[in-house]
Amino acid sequence: MRRKFLTGALCALVAAAPLGAAAQKTIAIASFGEHPTLNQARDGFKAELGRLGYREGQDVVYSFGHGNFNPALLPQILAQQEAKDPILLLTITTPVTQAARTIIKNPKLPIVFAAVSDPVRAGLVPSWDHGSDRMVGASNFQDLEGVLRFAKELLPNAKSVGLPFNPGEANDVAQADGMKAAAAKLGLEVKAVPVDSLGDIGPRVQSLRGVDFIYLLNSNLLMPAHPAVASAAAQINTPLISANPDPVLNHSALASFTVSYPKIGAAAARLADQLLKGKKPSELANYKPAYADHEPKVSAKQLAKFNLRLPQSLAACNCVVN
Repeated sequence: MRRKFLTGALCALVAAAPLGAAAQKTIAIASFGEHPTLNQARDGFKAELGRLGYREGQDVVYSFGHGNFNPALLPQILAQQEAKDPILLLTITTPVTQAARTIIKNPKLPIVFAAVSDPVRAGLVPSWDHGSDRMVGASNFQDLEGVLRFAKELLPNAKSVGLPFNPGEANDVAQADGMKAAAAKLGLEVKAVPVDSLGDIGPRVQSLRGVDFIYLLNSNLLMPAHPAVASAAAQINTPLISANPDPVLNHSALASFTVSYPKIGAAAARLADQLLKGKKPSELANYKPAYADHEPKVSAKQLAKFNLRLPQSLAACNCVVN
């Protein structure tokens, strides 16, 4: 009787156990490094999946790894994430996504990328309208003409822009080309200087003396080193406009007109949801941010430093950082 009672009680406990616990699946996330904007993309991804019904801790668990901005660590990080037997992999940034294409061995593992500036030029997808046979994702490619229009609102007399970029990274080259094309429409001259390593930042940025402002683009080399870029720009007394709000928040850059990284993560999550429901990456279009997906920030201290006034067109922007 005692044995029957224990057996019945155990069956009752099993029956009462939450189904979600038994059905939990792993979603793996691999990022290039810990950085506020990249973390926003990750968190936006998780939040949107939660809104779509993937409850963290009940339906799904997340496994996160990053390479500390060291490309040599990416094979190890990706192999570790694949070993978790995930139902989907999110890769954040171009280097991680490019590495995943060769490191991930399971051809059936869906891969969604986020914060890849130009996935077509990086060779990840055949076009903006279609993913590849293995991956699809959300770009952080900025509306560069919109960026320059914003810059000219703040600096109406500007006629030239300095552009440090990493010639060894496809994203940087794509953005530099896009900046030149956008600048030509607005009558701006672009002075681009290659920066091949962190040690080059100071002298290369200072070589831009004489331009009306410097633009810090979304670069996996330059953006994590934005304090060095800002310091070099300050030494030649040139305003810095950034593709990232962090230098504005600490008043080392005049302004930013940036893509919302939580929106990038949310867009990646919507693509992930479709893949998990049976769609193929090649059936889906990659997300490219629109002008409306950008957010301005302006440093009050930098306005004062360069004796500038916030233009009337931005009076209601609620974007000034004090």
